[in-house]
Formats: sequence, structure tokens, C-alpha cells
Amino acid sequence: MIKRKEKRFCPDCGLPAIFHFWTWIEGLIERLIPNKFSNFVPKKIELWMEDLVEKLFISLHIITLKDDFSLKDIDFRSACFIEEARKQGIKVKAMKGPFGYMNHFQMQLGKKKFSFEGLPIADFLSKKNIELIDDKNWVKKKLKKEGFPFVPGRAFWFWEKEKAKKWAIKKIGFPLVVKPQAGSFSRHITTNIKSEEELNKAINKAIKYSPTFIVEEFMANTDVYRATVIDFKLKGCAERIAANVKGDGLHSISELIEIKNKHPYRGTARGNESPLCKIIVSKTTEKLLKEKNYSLDSIPSKGEIVYLEENPFVRLGADVIEVLDKTHPDNIKLFQDIAKFFEARVVGIDFLAEDIALSWKKQKCAVLELNSLPCIEIHQFPSSGKPQNIAAALVQMVFKYYL
Repeated sequence: MIKRKEKRFCPDCGLPAIFHFWTWIEGLIERLIPNKFSNFVPKKIELWMEDLVEKLFISLHIITLKDDFSLKDIDFRSACFIEEARKQGIKVKAMKGPFGYMNHFQMQLGKKKFSFEGLPIADFLSKKNIELIDDKNWVKKKLKKEGFPFVPGRAFWFWEKEKAKKWAIKKIGFPLVVKPQAGSFSRHITTNIKSEEELNKAINKAIKYSPTFIVEEFMANTDVYRATVIDFKLKGCAERIAANVKGDGLHSISELIEIKNKHPYRGTARGNESPLCKIIVSKTTEKLLKEKNYSLDSIPSKGEIVYLEENPFVRLGADVIEVLDKTHPDNIKLFQDIAKFFEARVVGIDFLAEDIALSWKKQKCAVLELNSLPCIEIHQFPSSGKPQNIAAALVQMVFKYYL
């Protein structure tokens, strides 16, 4: 059984400690110099400048291009794409800087070469700044304006804590969610906030990571889905379920955790070798077990589901179930329409709904946020359900638009 022991482990990140100072500064720059200003720069000029800087850094030996890199050296989502691209004859090199491999790559087929960060998202075809879709507050406003289902909420600066609390209690009411305005991997997020005391703690947690934060409605009795759209077509839809074990009437909860963690898809949070994460016993685990009068030594009855976390975060050992074949046609159209509206040929859509098999028009649901660089590995290596080869769809898009 795994417990947290790292001295530099950040409990609010659920990961080995990162430099919060830098994420805070990055967030400050993004707010003071919004990405939307780049809309004034023609896309061709922007791409030309990026290419020029890349060539300059290479000529100065600040970065080098490596074709003998290991897929373990890079993000898992990038590794999924590169492995598939190589199968279809595309050469890929990774950029390596003074501190190791970067998240930048160069792909080549014949004499044609293109660079990309993380995944090729064909953003050069869009008239809009695709990076803006990672701004949770900006996306929320756009969704509302266009009539898409959204979660009510708004953003505040770190000095507006009292204003945020008064607004949230008056305009939305408990329960609430507080999260950094930008960020990924569910870092520093607090859900199901039921009191002003909890709200205050949640805001303090969020502003450790970012100078701005969002307060929004907590939509109870809904499940969390990640829909991934490639070239305006839905290619994957995965349900995330909070970390749990299923009793067999023989093994203790501790033993069931050990058994589940042996699955080859489960590894260390944010490791580069596994698409899913091992279940780690936390304070939340101990609290949930205590509420059921259980301990780690308790033996659940056969078929009993024992939840070990409150939130369905992959980094906390959540299950990921691929449900593309169960997704209602109306929901498929909704996801594709959202991608088309934002002109995002590659996008991850976090969606709250009671049942993905029912039309969004007939149930409580909302788009939670968008991601311009989705984790495609959760569809390719789910806990259960039919795997979807998102990487192959990306390669098809590359041949269509790049090469």
C-alpha cells in the first residue's frame, strides 16, 4: 500500500511539489498581458517568428534536436502520438535544452518539416487564438453568450477574497467549487464547499497556485466526462470515477488497493510511463473509511464498492471508463459544435452530466472547461471500455493539414 512520504510533496497538487512561485508569476503575466493581444499579430508572422527563434536557439546550441530519445523522456500523450506517427513513416525529433527534454518536437515527412508543442493541433488554420480556451473564465463567458450549457461562476483576483465570498454566497449559494483560473491536472481545486469557513480555506488554497481564481457552482449528482474532439469529430469520451475498490469478500481494503495498483496502466502521478495513477491512501481515504466504520483492514462484501477519494481526479487514482459507444448523438453534436465555435481542431472538453447516454437537452449538465492539449492517453488506455486510438486520428489530421 502506498502512502505519501515525499518531503516536497504538495497535497494540494496531488503531485511531487512544483514551484508554485513560477506558476503564480506565469498566471500574473497571463492576466496582465492577455493572450488575446496576439490576435493583432497575423498568424503567418507569429509562426515565422517562432520558427526564427527555434533556428536561432539551435544555431547557438542552446537546444538540440534528438531523434534517439526514449518515449519515457517525454509526456505520455506526446509519446502516444509519436509512436503512431513513426508507424506511418513520420520522423519525429525532440528538442533538448540545458535542463533536459522540452515539450517541443519537430516532425518530418520527405522534405516537409513542422514543429509542435506537446501535440500537433493545427492551430495555424484558426483565426482565433487557440491558447485562450485554457482560460476557464474566458471560456465560461463565451459558452454563456453562445447558449452552450455552462457552470455559473466568475473569476477574482487574489486581493478580492471578501468580494468573492459575498458574491458566491449571494449569487450562487452552497455548495461551491473554487479553482485557479488557469492550470491543469486538477491542481489546488476544492469541490463541494458547504460553508463559509470551507470557502475561505479553498480560496487560500487556490491563490497559492495562481493570482486569480474562479468560484463556481458545484453541480451535485452529475458524473465527470472528458470528450476529445479531433478535426471537429468526437473521437473519445471517457467517464472519470473517483478512486475505489470492489470487494470480493476475501481481501481487505488494503489488499484490494495493492491488487488494483498492480494493473500495468497504473503508475506514479505525472510519471511519463503510465496513463493512469496508482491509488494512494490519503487523509480523505481515512475520512471516508471512518464514515463507514471501516479501516484499511476491513473486508468489504462481494460486489461492494468502497470509495477512497471524493473527487474523480486521475492523479488521485480515479478509474477511467471509455464510453464513446454509449454517448448520445445530441451530446456528440454538442461537443463537435463547441470545437467548431472555438475553431479548435484538437480539444478536450470536460463535461458534467447525469448520464452521457441521455441527450444533454433532457438532463442537468454543463461544460466545465476546455483543454487545448488534451491527455489522449486516457482514451487509448482506459481502466475499462473499448480503447480509442486518438493518436491515429491525430496522425490522419497531420497528413491532411501539415504534410
